[in-house]
Amino acid sequence: MSLIVSVMIQARYLNAQSYPLMNVHFENITSEKIKSAFLEVVQRYDTLHDHKINLKQLRIKSSTMQAQPVLNWNSLKGIKSYKVKLALHVRDSDTLLVEDMPRNVLIGWFAHELGHLVDYAPLSTWQMIIYGIRYLTSGKFKRKAEYKADYIAIDHGFDQEIVAAKKYIFENDLMDQRYKDKISKYYMSIDEVLVCAEEKMIARPTTGL
Repeated sequence: MSLIVSVMIQARYLNAQSYPLMNVHFENITSEKIKSAFLEVVQRYDTLHDHKINLKQLRIKSSTMQAQPVLNWNSLKGIKSYKVKLALHVRDSDTLLVEDMPRNVLIGWFAHELGHLVDYAPLSTWQMIIYGIRYLTSGKFKRKAEYKADYIAIDHGFDQEIVAAKKYIFENDLMDQRYKDKISKYYMSIDEVLVCAEEKMIARPTTGL
């Protein structure tokens, strides 16, 4: 039995035991902490339960996590599925393993990334393509998109985990300063997260799609 098939069977078993009605698949994921943190976030994002989500761990240098829609013939027919790529190491580090991050930090990170998928869910394939182009070409749009992913996480009760993830980045000396500057530029600050958690409707951002 291949590793990917074995892990997918484990994921289905875990889903059936504790997280029903989710179509989540794991590839190259051996850490139970990563699996349980990911499933906890997906469980609270009801709009994702009807779609296949594949979490795959592999070597990524440009980021720690990437959440993307799967764009193919099925997506043109309205059948949506998503992939989340998870690095082995935290970005800009050869020593910080993702699986060694505190669980609340992992949950906060997943809550943000899956917040993007919630944002994508109402969009058609063509709208998603336009979204991707705007994200890559407009700093203003990118900031709105990242703010909205944070907001979605906060709206689903993950504000403390989002704060924990941001503190992990900003207070970690092994994180590259350029990465910290990027987070400061495009993502909610800790203070904004706390305000948003108190006044959700007032702080609701939109990407305009």
